[in-house]
Amino acid sequence: MRKPRILLLTYGALPVPAVKGGAIETLLDSLIEENETHQQLELRIVSPADPAISAFNQTHTQTQIIPVDIRERPVWWFIQKCWNKGQSLLTGKRKNLIPYPELIRKTKEYLQEAEVDGVLDLNCPERVPLLRSFYSGKLGTYLHNDYLNPETKDGKEILQELDGVFSVCDFLNQQAQKIDFPKERSAFYRVNNGIQLEDFQPVSQAERQMARAQLRLEDSDCVIVFSGRITETKGVHLLIEALSRLDDISHVKVLVLGGTTYSSTKKDAYFNKVLAQAEKLPIEVRFTGYINKKEIPFYLRAADICAVPSIFHETCCLSAVEAQAMGIPVIATKIGGLPEYISETGALLIPYDQEYVQQFAQGLKQLIQDEALRRQMSKAAISGRERHSQQRFYEEFVSSIRQFIGQNGMKEGEHE
Repeated sequence: MRKPRILLLTYGALPVPAVKGGAIETLLDSLIEENETHQQLELRIVSPADPAISAFNQTHTQTQIIPVDIRERPVWWFIQKCWNKGQSLLTGKRKNLIPYPELIRKTKEYLQEAEVDGVLDLNCPERVPLLRSFYSGKLGTYLHNDYLNPETKDGKEILQELDGVFSVCDFLNQQAQKIDFPKERSAFYRVNNGIQLEDFQPVSQAERQMARAQLRLEDSDCVIVFSGRITETKGVHLLIEALSRLDDISHVKVLVLGGTTYSSTKKDAYFNKVLAQAEKLPIEVRFTGYINKKEIPFYLRAADICAVPSIFHETCCLSAVEAQAMGIPVIATKIGGLPEYISETGALLIPYDQEYVQQFAQGLKQLIQDEALRRQMSKAAISGRERHSQQRFYEEFVSSIRQFIGQNGMKEGEHE
């Protein structure tokens, strides 16, 4: 059977390969590299231009990146965001910005010259009607955030144009299925994200001590790690607030890994607020700023606890998955798709309600004080690590793609 050829349309803020970071872009890198090994798909990816693309295309045989020169439009974006927000207040419906029309134009140009078995929009379902206006083949959207639900403007029309909805968790599919639309529904596919398990190995005592020595941490410290963007929805301020409610935390240290955006060293008003909040704690809270993805395992080796205080519909928190793969107990918000990824025997899941901060504080206290519990949770987390493998993710993606385009509908030699 000939390999399916699939075109993926990125959002446009960051390039593929993921030389500037980005969760979805990093996931695409994983998909690409697995596909170079197993060669089950032909991938065509429309991406913002970047100097790394030329070398990438020369060294990869199963994926071609189609670079697009994009233009920043801060004034237009501001006007559109204000308009969309106003419309949302009036109608109760939410519409996300379509920021880079150049990507749509390049996709149209490419499809006029080449045949594909399907097109996947990556996490911007508002683009679906535009794509359908010039593409009549199999069209899907690949959701990584809660962007298609009853509050989505024109959600019914978007679903009617789709042949398939791919999601990183059941929660997102369930949200989309709440939209009132005809029974001839799109097919729904769940493809749980995976990680490169080789990079996130269980930590030996020697590795832990070495990492702590390099980070100037004492062996007796209880080290809490937060890994992610420093944004309000990621809840760093709530982690600090929870710690402020605890007594006797003199041996606790906090490592905050990440910046305001992927690959950015800028500090915005929220970041400065969190810095000021952290300074009031009687313990050290160390902010690393943006760090390369490859450096994260080093910091995690020094950790006793991974904190994930997200307060939005987190769909797949890879930082929690990575921590559990290394045997680090996790305390996280029970929200969105997060419970689908985290082993509850290796984590404390805190409901997001009016008592959230206090309950998070109590969970932290329990983990800080009970070393035996941490060891028990560590063993449980390690026992389930294989279900998050990159290969399992790739196999699920390929299987879903074959179903999406018609599993047995392709003939040898097409597109040649």
